Amino acid sequence: MKDNQGKAKSYQKKSVEKEGFKGVIDKKGGDAEAGQENFFSLTFFLKVLPFVLFVSVPPLFKYEIEFVWSKIAVAYLSITLSVPVLIYLYFKSGRKISFNFPHTLIPVSAFIILGIVSAFWAYNPYKTQNLAVMIAPGILSYLALQFLSLSERELKVIAIFTSFTSSVVSGYGVLQLLGVFPMPPDQYGNPNPITTFGLSNFAVEYLLLAFPLTVAFAIIERNPILKTIFIISSAITFGYIVGAKNRAGWVGTIVFIITLTMILLLHFSRKADWKKILKYFIPSFSASAVVIVLLLTYTDYGRSIVQRFKTFVELGPGSSVSTRVLAWSGGIEMIKQNPIFGVGGGNFEIFSWRYAPRLLDEATMYTNTRVDKAHNEYLQIFADLGIVGFTLFISIIFLVFKMYLEIFNAGEKKENEELFFVSTGLFLGIFSTLAGASFNFSLQWPGSVIMFWFYIGFLELFYSRIKGEKYIEFDTRTSKLVTVGVSLLIFVGSLGFPCIYGIPVCQGKEGFDKLSCNIRRFPCRANVGFFASRNLMLAEIYYRIAQWQKRFRNFDIAEKYYLASLKFDNPAERTYYDLAYLYLGKNGGMLNPRTLALLEETLKYVPYFGKGRRELGRMYIQLGQIDRGIEYVLSSTYSNPANIPEAYAIVANAYYMKGDYAKAIEYGQKAIDEIANSPSVKDYKLKIPERIFDENEVRFLALSAIGLSYAQLKDYEKAISFLESAKSIRPQDTRILVNLSTVYINLGKFDLAESILNSIEPQDYKEKGAKFFNLASLYAAKGDKDKAMEYLSLATEVDPSLIDRAYRDKFLKSILSDKER
Repeated sequence: MKDNQGKAKSYQKKSVEKEGFKGVIDKKGGDAEAGQENFFSLTFFLKVLPFVLFVSVPPLFKYEIEFVWSKIAVAYLSITLSVPVLIYLYFKSGRKISFNFPHTLIPVSAFIILGIVSAFWAYNPYKTQNLAVMIAPGILSYLALQFLSLSERELKVIAIFTSFTSSVVSGYGVLQLLGVFPMPPDQYGNPNPITTFGLSNFAVEYLLLAFPLTVAFAIIERNPILKTIFIISSAITFGYIVGAKNRAGWVGTIVFIITLTMILLLHFSRKADWKKILKYFIPSFSASAVVIVLLLTYTDYGRSIVQRFKTFVELGPGSSVSTRVLAWSGGIEMIKQNPIFGVGGGNFEIFSWRYAPRLLDEATMYTNTRVDKAHNEYLQIFADLGIVGFTLFISIIFLVFKMYLEIFNAGEKKENEELFFVSTGLFLGIFSTLAGASFNFSLQWPGSVIMFWFYIGFLELFYSRIKGEKYIEFDTRTSKLVTVGVSLLIFVGSLGFPCIYGIPVCQGKEGFDKLSCNIRRFPCRANVGFFASRNLMLAEIYYRIAQWQKRFRNFDIAEKYYLASLKFDNPAERTYYDLAYLYLGKNGGMLNPRTLALLEETLKYVPYFGKGRRELGRMYIQLGQIDRGIEYVLSSTYSNPANIPEAYAIVANAYYMKGDYAKAIEYGQKAIDEIANSPSVKDYKLKIPERIFDENEVRFLALSAIGLSYAQLKDYEKAISFLESAKSIRPQDTRILVNLSTVYINLGKFDLAESILNSIEPQDYKEKGAKFFNLASLYAAKGDKDKAMEYLSLATEVDPSLIDRAYRDKFLKSILSDKER
């Protein structure tokens, strides 16, 4: 313990004194630590409270309807409490404040600023703002940590709460795995141990950060009760990570275990001979390996884990490794097109449709999963923020590794051992997350993204303690400015403020070199804060309620909640899209202006949404706006290559309606060829599942468009070939049967034509009229005028408009002319 001289010199520019501690509380003689208050003092309580809440409340907070933005919201509220604490310390220390200058501050600041500024060149700045809202709590905690002059004991208390919280999260998940609590279904419909995170993936990514810290306490803690608790907590967390079957979690855990083993061996080799170390290590390692092999080989759960591991090397549509490799290839293409500053923070999602290879597009439909992330955090950062942002992020990682190497070297000293192990836990949490991020998007999930930046700031403080680095102490005048500035920054950043209209931003329609531009409103919700996350939480809740009501066809109630969702998350392309089909349902499937307008609005914000473009194009074709419809459908092929055959088949029929029969034949043939060009079919000999498109339906549309076009061109032999093929798919399709009979009549094959016409069972007046009309044409061709007129009379009685067509029919018009004479 230092004497009271340390207290007198507190808040001066000084080296941070070393402190020893054993267990959670180690007060020698009841004296306060140097430069710090008594453990039970108000100052101690206030300094640790914001961070204890920050590391505990968001992971444990569980709102049954929404699991992402609600956690972000409570994280903001937690870190807001650091503002009154900072002001309290300013006055308590004689109107002075000190600051631990983090080694990562410059690259972290530059990285965050670049991400925010990227909203100006991002196609969809709303995606940038959402990412900013998610990241900001961690950044604010990173900053706040450096201003509160936390002692070693205070740091340890925060770290212990971090560890205990993760144990509760994993313990709840283990109880779900054991059947004590129910496991809700995930997005694939499989039971999922979601614990407090809504999805096991989210929970595992969070635990990858916290698990190493728990293990570190299990190693270094000297209090036997606490040591036992940490050991049990470590075992429970390990069990959950393994049991949740998250592959990125497994990668991170394996990396953690290997790295920890190497660090421990190197650390203990500084104090003992290698032979002595290996004497204990080899039996322990061998026993652990035997137990793991037995569990994986002779238990059902172990075998299921082995099967899950095998998916790392499985190939083909829907396999994990193929999906990731294809997503990476799409990301690389995105980087090639936008190498310097990227597509803008959060906009990988927007462009992922555009750059997805065809096999990836098919694979996502096999698994009914949208791959809107790169499944590699480094690649995603490169795509979002270009080489500039990627370099800044790598420099942050480099500085973290550099700090830890220095911590490791300082850990040789006995007085540093406890700080060394806690720092190792923090570092390995960061390292394990970065390892798992090679296969996932760990820094864009709620638990991991908040704690990742907090951990870096936390590690900075332990580094300063171990290295004895000096705090920057500002003079009275500067302290006042710094306290006001930092307090305002954290307060405004943590709370934000409601926003309605946003800030107008002029973005070039053809590029920034053009004078003409569209005025788009840049959302001031990008200021982040509690209000922003609360708005997004409410938007998500209302959206889910609306979806549920729509599913039960309660359209009026669903509309109310969709509009409420838009009020808090506007614009939201998915809500526009759902509303479009809600209005379609309300109108009994009849197209209406609101449906078309909402689909147009959807595509403004996600222009590469291929399915939406194809559906909108089909609607325009249905309304007779054929050229506009063809344009939309063809544009869908650039971002939805899996559905190229379907798009070409739609276009073929549109050109037939337009009377451009050559184009109809061209695109009909393309549609048929593209089915065979599907990578799933060509490379893996798989049948295309109906969730991508109905292969028979696409073939029918293409064959009928080709056959009908050849019939119009009077190439009847070719027409028969394609129409008969279409008939083999839909034997009772009246349109095909009627047109096939027309072809046979023109070829003089009257018996075949009559047989086909007699087989038709009309379902409505149009089909009935078409049948009678062709029978009239048939008998006119055969020279039986009476029967021809009889059936023509029946046809016009059903559909009077057919009389005009009769005057154009080459067989009927002569009979009608003779009758008039």
